[in-house]
Amino acid sequence: MKKSITRLAGLSIMAAGLAFADAPKIDTQRINVMLKQLEHQMQAQPGAPEPNKAEIQKEITLRLQSAEILKAEAIKAGLDKKPDTQAAWQNVQAQFYAAQYVEHLANSIEINDNDLRRQYEQISQEINLLPIVFPSKEAAEEGLTKLKKGLAYETLLKQVNPEAPASNWMSPKQLPPDFAQLASQLKNGQISPNVITIDGHHILLKLAGTRLASNAPAFDQIKDQLREQAKQQKVQEQINQILQKNGINLNE
Repeated sequence: MKKSITRLAGLSIMAAGLAFADAPKIDTQRINVMLKQLEHQMQAQPGAPEPNKAEIQKEITLRLQSAEILKAEAIKAGLDKKPDTQAAWQNVQAQFYAAQYVEHLANSIEINDNDLRRQYEQISQEINLLPIVFPSKEAAEEGLTKLKKGLAYETLLKQVNPEAPASNWMSPKQLPPDFAQLASQLKNGQISPNVITIDGHHILLKLAGTRLASNAPAFDQIKDQLREQAKQQKVQEQINQILQKNGINLNE
């Protein structure tokens, strides 16, 4: 509670000396909007005490009254006519409406639990990815032909890479982007249908297994966090589309 009062105290102290009988009236909606913002900030703080709404409303009113009085004085001084002031106001206004639109997009997006479950599996799973690295593309093509004729993948692995481990569990996040992309296209037990050439290396891949990582948090424990991340990603995608339609590409 003391923290919330402290945050509001900057202009409220001025208000103590300016609180005349004809102090400006503040629309209730303005007070409620600021109250909602402060309550949201407090709720985001674990262990925060229950706020005293009446006391906070009083502080908000004083803060807004102080701002209105000083705004009137600024206009009397002709500050609203200064080019720099007008430009600064346009910047603030543009940024404010941009933030409001981002919040509007976030509130309009629904993320279902099935999507969250798939996202959870992607970030929490480990994969057993077995690569065979061949000395040449010709050797790799010959190895692929042997697999198609019935040779077991693990047998070919031992023939070509005798020092390779029989299992190779890892998080997909540990893989280089090219490998992660290829691994994501394989189903459990599937072998890459073609020889893969990356950085001059000729490779076959097998996704030999998937499992939940032993240190993965429970789904319910991070579900809300995943939902927020998914929302933010979709919001950013929509913003990027809007900007691209208007000649701005953030990826360049």
